[in-house]
Amino acid sequence: MEKKNKTITITLLGGVNEVGGNVVLLEDFSYGVKLFIDFGIKIKNYYNKYEHNQHPSSIEEIIQANLLPHEDDIPINNLYLNKLNSEKIEGSNPSNLDGILISHPHKDHYFGLSFVNRTIPIYTGVVTKRIIRAFCKSERPTIANNFNNLNWHTFRTGDLLDINGMKITPFHVDHSVPAAYGFIIYTSAGPLVYTGDFRRHGPLSNMTEEFLQEIKVHNTVLTNYDLDGEQKKLISEGVKVLICEGTKISKGIVESEQRVEENLEKIFMNNPFDFILVKYDRIDWDRFRTFSHIAKKYGWKYIITEKIAYFYYLLNKKAIHETMRDPNILNDDHIYILKRGSANYKWQERVRQVMYRRNKGDRFLNYRELKSLEGKFLVYITRLHEGLKRILDFAKRGLFISSSIDPYSEEFFDNTNTIRKQLEPYGIPSYRVHASGHATPHDIINFIEEVKPKYLIPIHTEHPEFFRKLFQSSDIQVILPNKNQSIEF
Repeated sequence: MEKKNKTITITLLGGVNEVGGNVVLLEDFSYGVKLFIDFGIKIKNYYNKYEHNQHPSSIEEIIQANLLPHEDDIPINNLYLNKLNSEKIEGSNPSNLDGILISHPHKDHYFGLSFVNRTIPIYTGVVTKRIIRAFCKSERPTIANNFNNLNWHTFRTGDLLDINGMKITPFHVDHSVPAAYGFIIYTSAGPLVYTGDFRRHGPLSNMTEEFLQEIKVHNTVLTNYDLDGEQKKLISEGVKVLICEGTKISKGIVESEQRVEENLEKIFMNNPFDFILVKYDRIDWDRFRTFSHIAKKYGWKYIITEKIAYFYYLLNKKAIHETMRDPNILNDDHIYILKRGSANYKWQERVRQVMYRRNKGDRFLNYRELKSLEGKFLVYITRLHEGLKRILDFAKRGLFISSSIDPYSEEFFDNTNTIRKQLEPYGIPSYRVHASGHATPHDIINFIEEVKPKYLIPIHTEHPEFFRKLFQSSDIQVILPNKNQSIEF
């Protein structure tokens, strides 16, 4: 690097030699800015420590488990909630952190927000915030599910954020979840690009290409004219630093959401099964839409739980884009909702009120009705609990389809093999119909070469050394970061 006084430092506190848990601290000394880019935890480590429905008892516990940064190791004061920092902005001790920038609503990128000081500005996309709040409302309140009273600042694609004079442009990208963004950050050392998680093979791949075109503006020759009308060429400074995700840098599959739908079509066109159990992340709206369309096309009932129905209802409720209005929990009559007992939670009470008010009460099913349900149906599951095993009629032919995107970074740990083994004694075969939420090796390489950064920092990958080998003959300088080590520019 140049032997000059540092103007910025980048410290990777998570996402180093691992997939998930992205936490990047950007300090710009000229602008006087301290900013976190993403504030997640590594989901796999979290579930290794806490069983299903278990949660940490304190913020100190989760910090001591190295799931979030220790305040003693970073130049940030009053980062977390404590006895002096209430859960409301008023009366809380202020932090010297100028903000937390969230790329998308996967827990390995935002989960730490549950624990932060409420005075800290949280910058998220409009739909990103809505999804995080929907998660919060559809789960019981715990210390790890506390996203109330955060100091939200929302943006849309192409907005220009200003933090102490430092400008940031968020731009949408295609991922396995709606409202995913990359960022161009105009630091005092030059433009810094953070990809977030992205892919170029999804149904909204044009979004990723638009982001790339916006980045490439910094590498183009601009034509300008002086006061006398003489033409002058101005060459932009180019991207200084690219922090690029590399989940799939070592191994790729040629895949797409369209291929997922085509493969499902093959199953349904020659279908000998009476019911199908399907597993995917509830936040994967593309996958929800694909299964719903297939079920509707072939006249199958699509059965989900009340919790999932409430989550999707919240996303439908204020949907701006057409893609978030389809499927629609209220209007799509092939979608049925499993109802169990009394309404013990607010979200149960709310989804029942909404459905009955719209005269859709006939779409509720009691668990015992699955035994005698007429016609073919799909059941959405995240695990195979004993209650479901007791009420399914295993005298009928069943199939299990695992369609989780990338379980190491999503809401649930990967229990696909467990479910498969539980179903084997009942003679239920398993399929895997899959499309990753992350870019393939060739797409990552081509993306980087089109950006042409001076420095490249891999993140969100277990194989950062691949980047150094792949670009060893390039002018791009690859920096392999160490966790908690500051990189100066």
